[in-house]
Amino acid sequence: MTALAAPASMHTSSAMGSSMHHAIDQLSAAASSGFHVLRHRDRFQERALRDVTMSSNDSAMTMDPTNPVLVREEMESQKDYFRRLKFTYLEQEAKRHFLASITGTEPQRVEPGENEEREIVNAEKKASLKSTKSAIEEMRTRTVQLAEDNAKKHVEMSQQLSEAQALQKHIRDMELELARIKATHPPENRMTIAQANETLDAQILEMERLTDAIASTQSQADSTRDEVAKVAKELQRLSRDREREEARAKEVREGREAGDTKVDEICRWFTSSLAFYRSLLGIQSVKAVSENELHLEYDGPDGPVVLALIFDDLTKRFIDGRLIGNDMDISEAVGIAAGSNDVPGLVADVLVRLRPASS
Repeated sequence: MTALAAPASMHTSSAMGSSMHHAIDQLSAAASSGFHVLRHRDRFQERALRDVTMSSNDSAMTMDPTNPVLVREEMESQKDYFRRLKFTYLEQEAKRHFLASITGTEPQRVEPGENEEREIVNAEKKASLKSTKSAIEEMRTRTVQLAEDNAKKHVEMSQQLSEAQALQKHIRDMELELARIKATHPPENRMTIAQANETLDAQILEMERLTDAIASTQSQADSTRDEVAKVAKELQRLSRDREREEARAKEVREGREAGDTKVDEICRWFTSSLAFYRSLLGIQSVKAVSENELHLEYDGPDGPVVLALIFDDLTKRFIDGRLIGNDMDISEAVGIAAGSNDVPGLVADVLVRLRPASS
């Protein structure tokens, strides 16, 4: 068996040596023939100059397929390409056989179907890797979400802990205060629940009474404030009238001192005219009962009759009137007088109605 194996190994070694020598001879022949780099460079430049728009992956035949010169050049280019490809293959084979002869091991070969099996295995591994990556990404996302939730819960727990500590401190303070109150007030001086409820009810009633009093006082204060404002305006008006009348009185006094009796005569005439007018109208007296109400007293058959005249506070116009001490209806006359602001007409109308009744 050993004798048979030795010739087989020798035959294999001789075959490998012959193939290696053949590859070396091919390399030497290719090296002696030369690569013609300059010639190929000139040819490439010539083709580039003829068609500058052609890309590096396209052939000149696509531009002009009927040109025989281009066909020849294309054939030469393809031959040169396959020649270089063959040389590269032979070079790699020579290297592989040389390494195998040195190491004494057979070169690895790719068996039929091995690439397909590797592709299937790689596809399965890629799918497994993809699913693993997806699971890891889901775990990472879930971990980030859990971390954010934990951070929020930590913040909430910290706030609740702070509130609990504050409440605990407050409770302790209240307990101390309660102990102090118990020590200050002995049980015999404390109020019972019934007494506390009675006191609370009494205080509630007192608070309601005070609230009502405050409300009424506030309304009175508002009305008084308005009244004071009106009085202040009236005071200003009266002050201006007083100044005007004082100026007139001063003029009259100066005129009287100078011997002018015209004003005295006018006063006597006005007084006598007023008395005559009162007697003519039957008016016994005139009285201002308020700022906007004037009473005229007539001499009626059944006693004095008073005509009350009411004026507006702002415009000073006549707005209403009534009879006091007599049942006579003067609403129509009052309405007419209020519409035209005719107080003398109303006074005359009332006098005309009272005189027939008195006669």
